[in-house]
Amino acid sequence: MVQIIPAILATSEEQYKQDLQKLSSCEALKDGWVHIDFADNKFVQNQTVGVETIEKFPSDFHKEAHLMVSFPKQWVEKLSAAGFERVIFHIECEDNIDEVIDLIKAKGLEAGLAINIDTDLEKLDEFIHKIDMVLVMSIVSGFQGQPFIPKSLDRLRKIKEKGIRVGPDGSVNAGDIKEITETGADFVIVGSYLLKGDTDENMENLWEVING
Repeated sequence: MVQIIPAILATSEEQYKQDLQKLSSCEALKDGWVHIDFADNKFVQNQTVGVETIEKFPSDFHKEAHLMVSFPKQWVEKLSAAGFERVIFHIECEDNIDEVIDLIKAKGLEAGLAINIDTDLEKLDEFIHKIDMVLVMSIVSGFQGQPFIPKSLDRLRKIKEKGIRVGPDGSVNAGDIKEITETGADFVIVGSYLLKGDTDENMENLWEVING
C-alpha cells in the first residue's frame, strides 16, 4: 500500500506552527511521517524556516528533511541533532554526493536523493546501492502551487524498475494520485492539498481515489 506523507514548506515560524498543528490534529496521520522542506534561496529561489524553528515545536511525527540547498553536507549534523530520521538531498547540489550520503549514514539516518524534472535519471545509477529512496520532483523545485508535471509518471516507473523505494513530490492531489499509485510508487508527498481546507476530509478523498 502506498504511503501518504504530508509536507510542510514554511517561509515563517508562524506558518510552520500553523501547518504543524493542522497536520498533528489529523487522526489519519497520527504516528506517521512529516516531510519538511528546507530551501536556502540559492539552490532554489525561495527561503524557508531553518532547523532551529522545527526544534521549537516538537511533535510525534517521524521527520524527514528535503534539502533544496546547494551545500547539504553542512545541514546533516543539525538535522540529526534535531531528531530527523531521514535526509533527502538533491543530486544537482554542489557537494560531493558520496560524501553527503556517507555522512548521513554515519549519523544512523536514512539517505535519499531527490532529482529535478529535467535531470537525466541515469545520474542516479552510481548511487542507487547506497541510498534508501528516491524523490522524483513533479514540479520545478522550491514553490508550492504549480501544476503536476505529467512526465513525472514515466520517471517514477523507470526508477521503480531500479529496485528502490520511490515517490513524487510536488502538486500531488486527488486528481493525479491514482495515476501515481499505478506507477508502483511507494509513497507520495502531499503538501498544499492536505493543508488547504479540512485535512481529515482531504486525506479521506485521497484514499477514496486510491482505492476506487
